[in-house]
Amino acid sequence: MKKEYNFPLVVAVTGGIGSGQTTVSDFFQKWGCKVINADQKAKVVVHSDREVRKALKWAFGKSIFFGNGRLNTKKLAELAFKDELHTQKLNQIVHPRMVAYLIEEMEEARFSRRYPIVIIDAALVYEISIEQMFDVIIVVYAPLEERFQRIRKRDGMSKKEFFARVDRQIPLEEKQKWADFVIDNSGDLDDLEKQTYAVYKKLLNMQKEKERQLLASR
Repeated sequence: MKKEYNFPLVVAVTGGIGSGQTTVSDFFQKWGCKVINADQKAKVVVHSDREVRKALKWAFGKSIFFGNGRLNTKKLAELAFKDELHTQKLNQIVHPRMVAYLIEEMEEARFSRRYPIVIIDAALVYEISIEQMFDVIIVVYAPLEERFQRIRKRDGMSKKEFFARVDRQIPLEEKQKWADFVIDNSGDLDDLEKQTYAVYKKLLNMQKEKERQLLASR
């Protein structure tokens, strides 16, 4: 019979653009954790939610849509990250719906009892004040220049575009102070996996202890 987990640990893996949080989340998925990606949920919201699309059009204009009605995400990013006011507009429109999607899938995963750990891969945990949703928060750290080189290689993003996004996020040095665990992604992939596995083993022990305490209190 398959083991059931009555009280899974709910964990945020966060960082910043190019820090490697999704690579860390992929390791957790490989070891049997449920992973929910906030960026993917945000894409669903901006491409599929009619109310959100209407609000984006009102806030940023018709130019963010192609002639066929498809959202021009590059144009939206260009406008949304040009200053803090526009970034706030985007966040106010997208984040409440995205968080609702996250909570819905997180609750499904918890009540399925199939996973000891439910991971939310989300860059903006602290920026949108959802840290209270989690039992544990992991911050993935990498030096700024390294992060830029990764994003340039992956997305072809210019330095200006990269720093426009970085400037809208809380510095990783600050996030590290608030984290339960910090994973340093300034080395190679093997080193990153070893660090992540060490944290994973600790999380499993924390989950067992959480379950023991909650069952004992019933």
